[in-house]
Amino acid sequence: MIWVDTQDALDSAMKRVASHPKVAVDTEADSLHSYFDKVCLIQISIPGEDLVIDPLRKIDLSAFGAILADGGMTKILHGADYDLRILNRDFGFTIANVIDTMICAQLLGYEAIGLAALLERYFTITVDKTHQRADWAMRPLPRSMLEYAASDTRNLVALADKMREELMAIGRWDWAKEEFARLESIRFAEKDVDGEGFRRLKGISAFDRRSLAIARALYDWRDELARSADRPPFKIFGNDIILEVARTKAATPEALHDVKALAPAHRRRYEREILRRVREAMALPEESLPEKGESKPWMRDKSLETRVSKLKDIRDKKAKELKIDPGVLAPRHVLAAIATTGNLDEVPAMRDWQKRVLGDDLMRALGPRRPAL
Repeated sequence: MIWVDTQDALDSAMKRVASHPKVAVDTEADSLHSYFDKVCLIQISIPGEDLVIDPLRKIDLSAFGAILADGGMTKILHGADYDLRILNRDFGFTIANVIDTMICAQLLGYEAIGLAALLERYFTITVDKTHQRADWAMRPLPRSMLEYAASDTRNLVALADKMREELMAIGRWDWAKEEFARLESIRFAEKDVDGEGFRRLKGISAFDRRSLAIARALYDWRDELARSADRPPFKIFGNDIILEVARTKAATPEALHDVKALAPAHRRRYEREILRRVREAMALPEESLPEKGESKPWMRDKSLETRVSKLKDIRDKKAKELKIDPGVLAPRHVLAAIATTGNLDEVPAMRDWQKRVLGDDLMRALGPRRPAL
């Protein structure tokens, strides 16, 4: 493992990397320890060499960006989506010619698609997960953490080669290439620009509009605290507190005392502000309350629900034949779009390989094309 934290060392390393047709890439960020997470490490492996780069030293990484964008070099990542988003966010980098071993695992029909499971499957390598939730922004990093980071890329090229052979043997490598091509368009986008982040809380679907207003108020307030402290929201207080307070509409100290999720330390620190936010939400006029927000169209249209259910049965049968996860073959939102438009070409999220494998069966089930609803 080679630690790279100077410009000269980086420039020299990138010249060596650029001479190889395939390179393995990964990143480590501090999203579990900071609100404003950042890329803390960049790992690159080439034959006989594992590089761990320190981007926190503010060295010029443009040579690495050029490698990512070079269509003549194959970049291999595992679960590339997050890495590509944060590399785009922090440095403006984009990628060309990429292989994602997690996508390979999905298309091979594996249930366990994590990198550790794949390394165990193909190379009988057992990954030590001690540093899985480590703070990668800390400096200096102990040798054990650096070795752990390097191990994420050390075997990726060999893994990708084996998985490519398997996919080609069963006629699915073209499926994979289409999925990889989509990764090239990934760009970072801010979340929650609509102020509706609270809707991601699990368990609010049964809430009435007043409870939704309380959940929104507490969620937004916690986000303000997290931003101010540069800490992840869950380290301020957990979702269980938001959910229980919102569900019970606890607007008095006595009611708040009955909220089991609220530990004494949190109660002492936050009780007054929680009660204020709850009371403000309780006083909102009806027209200012969040809508129930049934975002899935098939839950509102019984005719559409019937068509989606019919398509789901066909998809599930085909997925079983292919020994692939149904959600990989066609997610439910894609089925809903097909059932709505009655036209595969009007569903941008549907891949060409999915149309070839499943499209005719789906269209036969729908019958004559229906007008868009």
